[in-house]
Amino acid sequence: MKPCLSCGNMLAEDATFCYVCNTEQKEGFEQFEIKPKQSDVFLKVLCILTILSMGFNLITSLMNLITSPRLSHNIDLGYPLIPVFIASAIISVSKLTGAIFMLQKKLNGLYIYTVAAGLSIIITIYTTISIFQNFDIIFTLISVGTGLFFGLLFVVLYWLPVNRKLLS
Repeated sequence: MKPCLSCGNMLAEDATFCYVCNTEQKEGFEQFEIKPKQSDVFLKVLCILTILSMGFNLITSLMNLITSPRLSHNIDLGYPLIPVFIASAIISVSKLTGAIFMLQKKLNGLYIYTVAAGLSIIITIYTTISIFQNFDIIFTLISVGTGLFFGLLFVVLYWLPVNRKLLS
């Protein structure tokens, strides 16, 4: 089956006229191909993973805010805890919003997510520099490196052309 060159009605492979619009089907007809719809499964999986992880991060940030008055008396990390926990919660909500928008195929979601991921990387670097002298260097580098790796990985995966084309 092939579509009519004029109206798009599906015709038999060997049809020379369209029975709907009566248009002659000329040479080159056999080269017309219907492109399959691009799959959005990869984008959906990324969005769902982001929604789950940001939901977990938001809960963790809120729990840290609740317990931070008790924690700040016991540990001096070299930076104020409460502003970092608040910034982390705001970033989690922003990434969550971006992922929900991208799930709805909105391009603004990609921009929101990217800005939030950039801010997340800045906060990670800030807190790492602040606590570097207080904790084991190898543990700090592994935990921060893992966080930075996955943060950058998701930004790159969201910006892949296969996902970018799906967003409008």
